[in-house]
Parts: sequence; C-alpha cells; structure tokens
Amino acid sequence: MATTIDSQFPDMPSAPTGLRRWVRDVDVDRAVLPLTIVFLTYGTRDALTGVFRYWLPKFHLAGAWFVPDFMSFLVVAYFVWVLAIRRQSAWAILFSISVFVSAILGWIFMASSAVALLSSVKLMSPMFVGLAFAGRSIADRKWACYFMFMLAVVSTVGLLCSPLFDYPWVGMAVETFGQTKAVGRVWWSGGAIRYGGFAGDSTMAAYMCLFPLVIVHRHISPKLVLLMAGPVGLALHLSTSKTAIGCGVLFAAYYLFVVLPGLRKDDGDRRRELTRLFAKWSFVLVPVPFILMLALGGTDLTKIDPMLFSMQDRINNTWTFPFTYLGQNFPIGLITGCGLGCFTYPMEYTQLAYLMVPVDNFYVATYVMLGVPFILFVIGMFTATIKSMDNEKLTLMALLNVYVITVQCYGPSTATIVMGYAFSDMFLNHTRQWKRRHRAGSAAG
Repeated sequence: MATTIDSQFPDMPSAPTGLRRWVRDVDVDRAVLPLTIVFLTYGTRDALTGVFRYWLPKFHLAGAWFVPDFMSFLVVAYFVWVLAIRRQSAWAILFSISVFVSAILGWIFMASSAVALLSSVKLMSPMFVGLAFAGRSIADRKWACYFMFMLAVVSTVGLLCSPLFDYPWVGMAVETFGQTKAVGRVWWSGGAIRYGGFAGDSTMAAYMCLFPLVIVHRHISPKLVLLMAGPVGLALHLSTSKTAIGCGVLFAAYYLFVVLPGLRKDDGDRRRELTRLFAKWSFVLVPVPFILMLALGGTDLTKIDPMLFSMQDRINNTWTFPFTYLGQNFPIGLITGCGLGCFTYPMEYTQLAYLMVPVDNFYVATYVMLGVPFILFVIGMFTATIKSMDNEKLTLMALLNVYVITVQCYGPSTATIVMGYAFSDMFLNHTRQWKRRHRAGSAAG
C-alpha cells in the first residue's frame, strides 16, 4: 500500500499541492524502505560499536563492519540522480558539486592515498542518507519507530550497566587500513570516569540514548517516553557528556510544556508553528564559534571559571588551528576549503596526520572542508525551517544546532545521518519552479 503524504504528516490537515506532487514523483513507498534500512543499520552499528568491534573478528566477520558504508555509497548515487538531476533541486546540485570538488581538492591538499579518499567519501556519505529523506519521515513505518526506540533503550541500559560490569571492549583497539583506533576508550572528566556503554565511547553512547528518542517521540506512547525519562537522564549523567545533558534538559522541557499539552488540546498546527519558531531561532547559534574566535581568541577564560578551560581550548586551539594553518600554508583554502576529509578522521590516513586536532563543531569542521559554498548551503538549511511540516525534523533542527556547538558530528555516522535528516526538507523546491517564477516575473515586468 503506497504511503500518502497525509500519513507522513498527521498534524497537517491538507498538504500543499507541491509537496503532494513531490511525494508522488519520488515514489515514497519504494524509496523510504531501503533508506530506512540503511539508517537503522548505521544506528545499530553505532549503538553497539564496542560489541561489534569485539565479537565480529572472533567469528571472522570483521569486514561486516563496513556493510552500512557500502550501502550508503549507493544512496549517494540515488541522491544525485533523484534530487540533483531529476528534481533539479538547486540546493542538491550545490551540495553534490561541492562535495565532488571537495573530494578532489582534499586528494590534492593532503596528497592522500586511495584509502584516505575512500575514508573521506565514507565520512560524508551518511549525510546523503539523511538528506535523501526529503519530504519523507522514518516514522512512516511503525516498526522503524519501535526499532529506533529500542536503540535508545539498549544504549541506555548499556550506560546504566557500565559501572557494574567491566565490558571486554574497554581499552580495546582495532587496526583499520594500517591505523590503530581505540574502541573502548577510557575518558575521565573532573576526576570521574566517562562511561561508554555498549558503544564504547561516552559521546556516542549518550547520543544514541537521546536522539533516537527525539526522532520518534510523537509516534510512540507518551507513557513510554515518560518512562524513559529517568533512565535516560541517569545514563546521560554517567556519560558526563555536557552537551548531551544540556540537549536532554531542553528536550524534556519541550516535551513537557509543548508536546504533552498539545496532545491533550489537539492543536497540532499551533505546536508545529511553535516548534518551527524554535528551529528558526536556533540558527543564531551557528556563527557562535566564529564570533568567539574573533572576540575571545587569546583570552584566558579559566580566570573567570576553571570549568571554561574546555571552551578556551577550542577557541584558542582546536577551532582556530585549521584557519591559522591554511592562512600560512594554503591561503586559498580559507575560501575554497581544504577538501573533503581535511582536519577530520580521514586525515589520519595521510602524511598530514600530525596536524590533526579535534575540530569539535559541525559548522566549523564542514566549512574547513567545503569552504564558502557551505555558507550558501547553510542558507538552504535555514529554508528547511520554513518548508518542513514534520514536527520531529523541526525539533531535531533546534536541538542539533545546540548540540553541534561542541560536537563535530562526523564520528558516529548516525550523528551525520540525523544532521542531514533534520534539514532534508530544504530540497522540496527545485530550480524549474524558480525558473517559472522568474519568467513569470519578467513577463509581468
């Protein structure tokens, strides 16, 4: 049975004609299923990274780790063909060309090997998976909603049990294409251990506790959401991920004061418009790291509060270093970017690995790779706050713009997918519509 636009957006009394045409043209029912499978496969891998990294080699299945990545390469081709070529979406064309040019530029800048190039494509391909959900929701299928909910449950249980059990993957390292990577890294914060649960990494584990729940919060029983509140809160506390904890508090406030009252009053339109307002205003946070670098660069923030050391390090070192290096050694890169994979994990496979710093901000890291074209793409991302009729996507936009202030979102692939998923409705218009409007305006003139 074909998926209808009304089933996608139950709060919307009547979908706009253009949006209905989009859904019919792209054939939602056939497209959503494979995209959902790729999405959930990545989610499962990220929620259980430690488990898979530990057990797969024991069954001589280590190569199975890369199955989601090869699936995402097919989605890249699908995205380019459907959204950039068939639909002629201006933003899809811009993004596809930017990534292609950036891949070549990164190859040149880093003098990289085939492995580094493949890793760079692997870095960005999950973004295409999320963006390919334009006009669609992963909640179209009930089983997918409950699968996402179970990922949050499993991740929460993994973190809650961390203080009680010594997971065998803690301290484990694996070798990938000649590079040794830690799986169950042991981190400390303020003298307390940062538990990583089944994911093996505290930031990833915290993310998988919270954001799958955000994605499906309106499609599962409010009782289940409220039942998860306490365990998720405790799990986030054990992870000591301050950004995830902050986003968790914001989501809890939103759910209690916007979602639940809205369900009782059946005022879906009002709730959506209020969520849309939050999403729009969240974009004031996008330039924050750039403003901080300009305004507070070189300032010792620890004199104000020792807790600000982490932010001071980002402002003075990790955020600033790529720009300083490019300014001295590759000035054109300040405009063009230094290419796909630079100053992110693919750089570890090149001769410039010694320059690696954790650029812990999505917008800074992506600008460093893609350059000025990414600024144009951010404008496109903002248009998603106007076009989207999906409450979950609007909620994600608001929370993610908070979350990515101190998180790169290019480590766990699910974080990259969700970033694309949240803003995917930016592609609902295409250049042919703009051309018709332009011709109509010219004729009227």
